[in-house]
Amino acid sequence: MYHALIVDDESHAVRGIQAGVRWEQLNIATVHVAYNIRQAREIFESHPVHVMVCDIEMPQGSGLDLLAWVREQYPRTETIFLTCHADFSYAKQALQLGSFDYMLKPVDYEELENVLEKALDKIRKDQEIVAFEEIYRHYYKLWEAHQPMVMERFWQDLIHQAIPSTPDQVKAYLEKQNIRFHASMRFLPVLIQVQRWHKELSSREERIMEYALQNAAEEQIARNVRQAMVVSIGARKLLAVIPVELPGTPTPAAMEEQCKAYIGACSGFFYCDLCCYIGEAVLPHEMLGMVHELQKLDANNVTRTNEMFVLNKMKKSGGPILLPQMKEWAEMMKQGTKHKLLAEVTRYLDSLRHVEGGINAEWLHIFYQDFMQMIFFVLHVKGVQAHQVFSKSLLTEKPEAALRSLKALQEWVEFVIEAAMNHMHSALENKSIVEKVKQYIAENIGQQALSRKDIANYVYLNPDYLTRLFKKETGMSLSDYMQQQRIECAKELLTTTVNSISDIALTSGYSNLSYFSTIFKRATRMNPIEFRKHSQQR
Repeated sequence: MYHALIVDDESHAVRGIQAGVRWEQLNIATVHVAYNIRQAREIFESHPVHVMVCDIEMPQGSGLDLLAWVREQYPRTETIFLTCHADFSYAKQALQLGSFDYMLKPVDYEELENVLEKALDKIRKDQEIVAFEEIYRHYYKLWEAHQPMVMERFWQDLIHQAIPSTPDQVKAYLEKQNIRFHASMRFLPVLIQVQRWHKELSSREERIMEYALQNAAEEQIARNVRQAMVVSIGARKLLAVIPVELPGTPTPAAMEEQCKAYIGACSGFFYCDLCCYIGEAVLPHEMLGMVHELQKLDANNVTRTNEMFVLNKMKKSGGPILLPQMKEWAEMMKQGTKHKLLAEVTRYLDSLRHVEGGINAEWLHIFYQDFMQMIFFVLHVKGVQAHQVFSKSLLTEKPEAALRSLKALQEWVEFVIEAAMNHMHSALENKSIVEKVKQYIAENIGQQALSRKDIANYVYLNPDYLTRLFKKETGMSLSDYMQQQRIECAKELLTTTVNSISDIALTSGYSNLSYFSTIFKRATRMNPIEFRKHSQQR
């Protein structure tokens, strides 16, 4: 509904317009009246007025003066002037002040209705334009606020390959999302990788801390650069994307200093170790490949923490690094010299930190596999089942964390040695004297000089007493038992290996091949060659 105002110093003219115009049909709910400019102003200040029908010549001020005031205070009100004089100067001033129309008295009411209808139609259109502008401004503000989210999603989709990394596909996506940079712009990627938190965090706490790291990166790495972004591309991974051809873009030296400052701040304030990897400036469709290069750098960085790396300054790794002598470590485990073994492991792994070119992730995996093979071998020799020592999480979740860095691997290796050797020691303590003797013989069966005295020293008993005790509990003499175990060892080797007969004899503890063959035939009714052929035919 609309509201109108009639302004005229002649009361009969006012009553005539009130009565002659069909206001309801024009959707005008209220018709106010005023007989001078002062009254008109009071009505404007207390009521809404959409259209004003006003006389020009009035004793206390002209309608033109009123219109000038209305245009300044209420610019959306439309004005229709009425006058008794066809004076062109009045018409000119009225048009200059923006009146809607100019009519001569006495006015034809039907004609006035037509003019009022046109004025209201203009008001409706103006209101629609204003409403549209308000809606546009509202959504433009939302769009501006949403733009960083759109750009963040763009980089994430590009890295996660939801957007194909081709120039045409990238250009089409940018246009569709109305992202305001050209596909030919180049960007410098900086990969930020959290290596570890200094304390245990829940999943929620870790997400909050990563958000804090992201904000800090925006302030220190992407600062003062329009369209620079820091986005999350995975657990513990952030990617800063810096346009290189806009005002405020830092120089390479400045970027390195900003990354170093960021690392120092995060290490101190956010209780974490992290590294920054600076790539090379690339086009948007080349970003995925560059990020993969930086991720390779991170995967192979297993020795250094809280440092900054520049892709085009990285040296190629040196030659292959020799793995440790796992046989020597296995002997230390079997002998129970835990402190000696741990010292040797620490010495070896510490020496790798200073190797030219450094070690990489592949080397960590190879070391891990060889180390676990050695652990399982010793446990087998000791008669211990692996599941009795290691929980499922230790063999699945723990290794994954251990393979992230040399430091983490060293901590894990020390933990595994402690767990395995403590369990073996505990199991040995609970065994009887005879069980300990049998285990010692199984571990040392290949030693030709293994004697009754060596075995007695191992269990801290007199050799003669040990012989009587062993015979009493097993019904077999100690020498016969050792002979039996050597033959069993030889049978296993003849069945499962292609080693020569002489090598198998030595491994089983016989230095004389002829004596070995004689003893073997006496125990099995076949010589070693016949036994091997027979086992292959089965």
